[in-house]
Amino acid sequence: MYHHIKKLMYTVNIGTPDPRFGKMLLEQFGGANGELAAAMQYTVQGWNCVDDLGRRDLLLDIGTEELSHLEVVGALIRMHLAPLKTDREAAEADPLVTIAGGGGVGIFDSMGNAWTSDYLQITGELDVDLRSNIAAEARAKIVYERLIDHTDDPGSIDTLQFLMTREITHMKAFSAALESLEKSPFSIGMLKPTPGLVDEYFNGSTGDGSEGDTDMRGPWTTAHGLHVVESQIAGGKGLSVGDVNGKIDGEERGKQDDAQKATTSVGPSKLSSKLKGSNGKVHHKESVEELVTR
Repeated sequence: MYHHIKKLMYTVNIGTPDPRFGKMLLEQFGGANGELAAAMQYTVQGWNCVDDLGRRDLLLDIGTEELSHLEVVGALIRMHLAPLKTDREAAEADPLVTIAGGGGVGIFDSMGNAWTSDYLQITGELDVDLRSNIAAEARAKIVYERLIDHTDDPGSIDTLQFLMTREITHMKAFSAALESLEKSPFSIGMLKPTPGLVDEYFNGSTGDGSEGDTDMRGPWTTAHGLHVVESQIAGGKGLSVGDVNGKIDGEERGKQDDAQKATTSVGPSKLSSKLKGSNGKVHHKESVEELVTR
């Protein structure tokens, strides 16, 4: 159940309206990295999260706050677009907003592209979704920085500074939720990757470029057990594709399956087929039942 309170999370005040800047702000209303996309992504992830009620609450808390941010952005946009209602020259800056939307906000970005659910990253795998959310908050933070760079209005800057700051707050919360699962960042899903092949960094961009670029080396080629493999075209052995031999059960999952579950979570018999330890064996049925009813 949602309940709207007629008070902005942050009070918006501006000086002189700037319709062109108002059009830029639409990017954070109906754009790919905007508040509507964030609100929908986190909320739907939360509704789907029946296997971890604690982190479900986190997703719904932040998803709800993003709706509040959408309201703040909308208020800021409307203030800057106000001249479109009465000033022909201002209206010409954005006929779509003026004629189709009456000088108000709409579910589209700064270029008039309609909002789409294609913007959302929802996999149903909690740690993967949390990583997507951390990245989404980082992208939104950068957009707010760039918007701040294009206005001199103190009230607008303060509003955007508030919104930008909250992106970092959410990054901290999502990061803490991910870290508390206590699993390797490279342990994804249920199946283990093929040994050997997983540690091969393929040198697929070779030669000298016109901008002074050449083959480079860095920690991305050697960290976490990685080592460089040259292409067969360049005289190397290529990737160890012969190592692939079917699926390998038993990916490490940390505490991902240990949380309190919703009453709509799957039963022990179905869950047990997915709860496998590092040795590939299924946990005892009693342990699985305890997980579901805990």
